[in-house]
Amino acid sequence: MKLAKRFVVSKKTIITATVIITVVIAGATIGVLTIKNKATENGTKNTQAVDAPNYKTVLPTGASISSLGGWSRISPPENDPVYAYTDAINGVSINVSEQPLPASFKGDVDAEVLELAKKYSATTQVNAGSVKVYIGTSAKGPQSVIFTKNNLLVLIKSQQKIDDKNWEKYVESLS
Repeated sequence: MKLAKRFVVSKKTIITATVIITVVIAGATIGVLTIKNKATENGTKNTQAVDAPNYKTVLPTGASISSLGGWSRISPPENDPVYAYTDAINGVSINVSEQPLPASFKGDVDAEVLELAKKYSATTQVNAGSVKVYIGTSAKGPQSVIFTKNNLLVLIKSQQKIDDKNWEKYVESLS
């Protein structure tokens, strides 16, 4: 009995670690998207082919993915898909990545998201309607925002600090 229990805990740990690694990779590649976005703004044409997620995503109310520059897959081909787009809140550039809620989160979503948020030092919690949003701010200003909505795990990186009320409004606008 003890051996079986140990295996379950180990399996859950492995799954959780895999999810965390995927999210970290997603965060790192969001940085690449920022560079591509700046290159596009500076007149360099982005020629990377963009494909679309094969799962239901969320976008700000009134926005289309084409108005946001399209989707970019930021996860490696051998990993579960994570897609991202760029947007802005009050002129501050943000990179929004979305992926289906990992299977390991489905037992206790709130606890799993909280654990992930802690790993990103996203310890400030605000509520955007019924969505718990975790915000972490680095000493230099950029922020990490983590939450779930419509069975998606969403990670947002901002280039500068954004007021909590503006984060609430943005998350509430996602549908």
